[in-house]
Amino acid sequence: MSTNAIKEVSERLVKAGRELHEQGLVRGTSGNISAKIPGTNTFLIKASGVRMRFLKPEELVLVDLQGNKVKGELNVSLETPIHSAVYGARSDVQAVVHTHASTATAFGIAKTEILPLQVEMFMLLPKGVPVVSFEQPGSEALAEAVQRKIMGYDAVILENHGVVTVGSTIEAACNLNGMVEEAAKIQFLAMTLAGRDVLDLAKLKEKFKTENTLE
Repeated sequence: MSTNAIKEVSERLVKAGRELHEQGLVRGTSGNISAKIPGTNTFLIKASGVRMRFLKPEELVLVDLQGNKVKGELNVSLETPIHSAVYGARSDVQAVVHTHASTATAFGIAKTEILPLQVEMFMLLPKGVPVVSFEQPGSEALAEAVQRKIMGYDAVILENHGVVTVGSTIEAACNLNGMVEEAAKIQFLAMTLAGRDVLDLAKLKEKFKTENTLE
């Protein structure tokens, strides 16, 4: 396993984790972030109980795709099963981000999916962001529920728990997480102004008239 590859991924994860905090998507020790090591069956993930704001390379733990610790002094994140499940389901995914973005999390509590009301969001997430029914944090049941849903989506809301996004790069997964939170804010305002009538995916597809949809 290349030491240089681990070092590069570590540095990118540290930078991304701090940016997630700066954007207000995580607070304290909440949330987790991971990325695969290219050419291996392992990934780095933020250790349990450490803060994104001050994340350091030594606070990342190397685990295999089954979630077993391979290297690292600290304990693996409680939510490692989610990350393992996502990588097992999606060979195209290289990074997973889980935050407690406030507005999007509120939508999960309300069991309300986020729809791509603005055209930019539609191009990225044409089917919107569904809600995964509540399961206990860290449980295999939650990991399995996320795995089933992530097969058809790049972002999901965990009921009463936060947001999970995936990407082909660390930066893409982080950017998508921020966009989901922005979309949630826009949807909340739109519903406040116009009611739930704005929530019509079929009409959105017709309005935007794009073939960039996932059926």
